[in-house]
Amino acid sequence: MSSPTWAPPPDEVTQPDQLDPEAFLQIDFLDGERVLRCWKLPRGFLVLTNLRCFHIWQRRRLFEKSEWHTSPNFFFYNLAPPRVLAGRFVELTEEHEEGSGTARFLVHDAAGVCAEIEAARVTGHAAWEARRVDAQRRLTRSTVAGPPPGTTVVREVVHEVVKVRCNYCGNLMAVTDARCPSCGAAVG
Repeated sequence: MSSPTWAPPPDEVTQPDQLDPEAFLQIDFLDGERVLRCWKLPRGFLVLTNLRCFHIWQRRRLFEKSEWHTSPNFFFYNLAPPRVLAGRFVELTEEHEEGSGTARFLVHDAAGVCAEIEAARVTGHAAWEARRVDAQRRLTRSTVAGPPPGTTVVREVVHEVVKVRCNYCGNLMAVTDARCPSCGAAVG
């Protein structure tokens, strides 16, 4: 497995095909997710998609399945606006039920990077809201009108669906679902 031969400056666009393809094989992309931009960081890349932001870095250890690893994802449905710290750092903060997660990245043009992340965050938040509304609509049972007068119901079968909360977005989902219908996160 070869490392990328071209390393751009921290604030230049990096296309996914200029990275080691193995890095992108380790990312569990969601339905409809696409990479908008990557920034080269000292220990990998800051990847911005239309639904989230995350850090992917290369770690060289023996006997690992892959040398590429991703940090916790910062999903746009609960990501606070990015902040510039000390003129050089971008800070991402995400609030969730377990507390909050924060990451800081050193980049050349922190204000520009924050502006791009914020633009994607606003668009991505709207996409997550649309997913949530669609998932709730699918989960809502439609009311069926009773039988016409003079007919008899012979048999009625009722199925119970056990619902649990998604660990990532908190929306209800069937316990048998492999992925959350709202955010697409894998269950388990």
